[in-house]
Amino acid sequence: MATFERGPIPGARGGRYGAARTFPIIEIFGPVLQGEGRMIGAQTLFVRTGYCDYRCAWCDTLYAVEPEQVQAGAEWLTVDEIVARLDALSRHTPWVTLSGGNPAIHDLGALVARLHADGRKVAVETQGAVFRPWIADCDVVTVSPKPPSSGMKTDYAKLDRFAALPQANLKVVVFDEADYQYARTIHLRYPTVPFSLQVGATTGEDDTAALLRKLDWLAQRAMGDAAMGSALVLPQLHTLMYGSQRGV
Repeated sequence: MATFERGPIPGARGGRYGAARTFPIIEIFGPVLQGEGRMIGAQTLFVRTGYCDYRCAWCDTLYAVEPEQVQAGAEWLTVDEIVARLDALSRHTPWVTLSGGNPAIHDLGALVARLHADGRKVAVETQGAVFRPWIADCDVVTVSPKPPSSGMKTDYAKLDRFAALPQANLKVVVFDEADYQYARTIHLRYPTVPFSLQVGATTGEDDTAALLRKLDWLAQRAMGDAAMGSALVLPQLHTLMYGSQRGV
């Protein structure tokens, strides 16, 4: 597995010149039900940032990853503008989920603080390779280290820092047996961290019946493995509900 490398990724604009700091936002949407990890089924709003330090083989959000697509599609928004968009969607939805791309590459500390001040709870989704202090301020940190099918390589020293957070949970997407064995390794390395196995969906190929067959295989595999007794086995709820649509 080779690590995907790219050049410097823009994180914010305007700060050096005294203007309001802005961030590349691909989409803000919701409320929807969270489809993954420890918060599956929770009502949340989403803020999807642009750019990522990984390039997974099966990535289903390339529009938030590839620099050319991000540059074409992102809006550079201030914290006030992001919050205004969220408020326009729903003032009563308790959770805001920061996703990407990889939101951890941006300095979102001011946004997290503002959301907390407004009475929101904040979750972040990341792969566990880039740590920033603001991540520790989030209420839920969902870390999804990437299995062999992604083509990415895990830096366990970096992942250790995320797993040590009391609000962390780990989620591994599983497409095949090699991915399952990787997930098993992750769970055994961090046995006290809440852990879930999630069915991998192939965009444009897997219909509901195929996803349920994969879920059954993964469930049977985990239930037959004593080491996985405390692991949750989950579908990609949003994929079952909405397919590959954006903004859900």
